[in-house]
This record gives sequence, C-alpha cells and structure tokens, in this order.
Amino acid sequence: MSNLEPTKVWKCDVCGYEYRGSEPPDVCPQCGANHSHFKSSASPVQRIVIVGAGIAGVSAAEAIRDDNSNATVTLLSDEAHLPYSRMNLTRYLAGEVSLDKLDLHPQSWYQENQIDLYLNSPVIELDPKQKMVRRSDGRAFPYDTLLLTNGAHPFVPPITGAQTSGVQTLRTLEDANAILAAATQPINVVCIGGGLLGLEVAGAISRRGAKVTVVESLAWLLPRQLDEPASHILQEKIEAMGIHVIVGARTKAFLGEGHVRSVQLEDGRELPTDLVVISAGVTPNLDLARQAGLTVNRGIIVDEHMRTSDPQIYAAGDNAEFHGRLYGLWIPSKKEGAIAGYNAVNHEKIFNEDPPSARLKVLGIDLLSVGQITAQEGDKVLAQQTNGNYASFVFHEVKFVGAILLGDTSLAVLVQNAVDAHQDFSQALAQGITTAEFMQLLRK
Repeated sequence: MSNLEPTKVWKCDVCGYEYRGSEPPDVCPQCGANHSHFKSSASPVQRIVIVGAGIAGVSAAEAIRDDNSNATVTLLSDEAHLPYSRMNLTRYLAGEVSLDKLDLHPQSWYQENQIDLYLNSPVIELDPKQKMVRRSDGRAFPYDTLLLTNGAHPFVPPITGAQTSGVQTLRTLEDANAILAAATQPINVVCIGGGLLGLEVAGAISRRGAKVTVVESLAWLLPRQLDEPASHILQEKIEAMGIHVIVGARTKAFLGEGHVRSVQLEDGRELPTDLVVISAGVTPNLDLARQAGLTVNRGIIVDEHMRTSDPQIYAAGDNAEFHGRLYGLWIPSKKEGAIAGYNAVNHEKIFNEDPPSARLKVLGIDLLSVGQITAQEGDKVLAQQTNGNYASFVFHEVKFVGAILLGDTSLAVLVQNAVDAHQDFSQALAQGITTAEFMQLLRK
C-alpha cells in the first residue's frame, strides 16, 4: 500500500476553500481561482473509511463532518441506491412513502460535504496490519481509522423449501421492489413471523389488496414488545382489518414446484400462497471482523466509545454488541454511529444505554413499548384495559422501568421520558395508587 499517496488538504489562497485529495482541483468550486492558488497542508490528513452505508454509517459520516474535521471520509455501500431509510421500507411497501423520499440525503449532500460515496462496493477483505479494506473488484482503500457499520442480514430458519422462488425476506430496497412486483395483483401471502417487521409487512401488503396470513411460532404476537393481554387486544385489531393470524404454530416446509404454492405447518395444516415473506430477525455481518481478528461474540464487541478490540477500528449499528446487547433498532444504530464518528476524530463521547422502545408503523394501530415490559420477582405492575385500549406500567424497587401503551398513546412522550430517567414513584406506590390515578399523575 506504500505506493498510494496520502490524501492532503489543499487550501485556496483566494477564498480559503479547502479541498481534500492527492492533487488540487483544476478550478476552485467556490471562487473560480485556478489550481495554482491552492497550497497543500504540511502533514497527511487522517483517512477514515466507513464500511456500510445504513443509518449507522451515514450518522458516523455526519458526525465527522459536524466536527469540521479535515479527515477524508470514504463511505462504501454494497447497494446500488443512495443510502436510504431502511426503517421506512414497510411504509414504502404500503404506498405511504415514495421512492425519492427514502433517501437519507440527496446526492449533492455527499458532494458538498466531501464524502466519497461508493455504491455497489461490497468489501470482501479487511487487513488491519496494512490498514486497508479491499472491494470485490480488487480496489483497495487504505485507512487510518476504520468504522464497521455493515449491519446484518435476514435470518432464514432452516425450513424445507426456503430457497424456493417466491420465498422472500425484507431487508433492502431490492427486496421491497421484489415484493411489490409480486403484489401487483390480488394474491395470497403468508408472513412468517409476528414481530414488528412481520406485522408491518403484513399490513403493507394487505393494503395492496393481498389476502394475508401471519404465522407466529410463539404463543402471541410481538412477544418482545407486549405481554399476553396486550397481544390479544392487538391480534383482535389486526384480524378486524382482514388479516388472518395464527399463533403457536411452527412452519415445517414451503411447498411448490418451481414456485411456492403453500406453507405446510407442523400440525399438518397447509396454507395456500403465492408469496411468503419471512421476518425472523437478523444475523450480524461478522465476516470482516473475524477476518481482522476482532473480538466477536454474537456481534462485534465494542466499548462505550464504540471502539473494538483494535483501537483503530470502531463498530456501530446492527453488528455491534455492547454490554451483551445487540439492539437491532434504528434509534440506537443512529446514536452508535454518531458516537463512533465523533470518537474517530478524537472526541471522547460515550454511548449511554437507553431502554429499548418500539412503535408500530403502517397498521394504523398506536403502540408504545419501552423498557422492561413484564414483571420480575419483587416488581410491581399497574395495568388496565378499557375500550380496546391497554396500559401497563412496570416498577422495579419503586423505579419506573417499563411500559406498554396500546391504542391510546397520548402519554407516550411522558412515559418514555419517565422510563428513560428511571423516575422514582415510591410515594405514589406506597399510597396504593391505581393505574388510572398513575396515568393522571403522569399528566400533571
């Protein structure tokens, strides 16, 4: 890699514009002065390479430029489209968001912020000794600091026929377009998985005129976000929309010659279908980290600065494991990416764990699930169900640690803030406060 010239900062002596590159530009884009008016800095500039252009990678790039750092920033994406909001793919499926509204930034933003964005650039090699990453076409990118924000891929259970045509996952814009192409006419669709993504996919495809069945292997929908009473209410609301829900049922096989025609359950039932969408979680992309000898568990182990076991390499987003937790959620990924970006340019910002929270899009059902949703030994729970709405509040040693709001979420912001702060309600609990009284207390 010694034959690759380090990038320099070139400063226009007419207007002060700074340009990063091995050579100055022919013409200053700000004032029009020719290249002779550019003078280079005396020392090489820090080279930062970001592998992965999801929300964590783009947030890292934003943070680096927010710092006004002179570092060069190279952002490598393995997709063909500009970095987009993966969180809004189900809204795109539902027709709520147009393709042009998915982009996190327009093309011009990357140019204006001198972020070298490379699309269709899957990285296949990471060499921490030479400090370089290599793209699948052989091109190498040297770095001084590396950020691994290359996310995760859908987990597909080992079900017979999982590779059959018509069996889909939803992770990328390409996946979403394939689902839309299949749903151009009324069809039968089976969604495997009753988590957040599975339900949002079901709602989105249902809006396109499909007849949708959701199959969840556990005893109730959203098992990570809802307790059983809340889930039963949610299921009733979803079934009222015409979506069939089957819980406590395991999938045995996807049947069909050349194209999927039915889903076979382990209890013998067969569900006719033209399309299957599997939403069974994700698996972090760890090949590059393992290749580099980084410490890996379920994800890449990072400290509170998002630094890996190699001090020149940071990780953030769906592939980063902090204190034994893989978040796999948009907001933590955005926060982790920003902290990794700031720390890459010599800050000491710290990632503070927030209670995980979730909301349900597309279906038109208001939901907030935050923090600890079920009681452990010694915990107190206040819960009530009224007029199709459900509220549950969990307290650990008088501290507010979790809540569920389903239907009426008017208290969502107040609840989120109180749980984030682990607010102490010892006095109210000692007085035997009811659920309704506690909700009134929050509003004061």
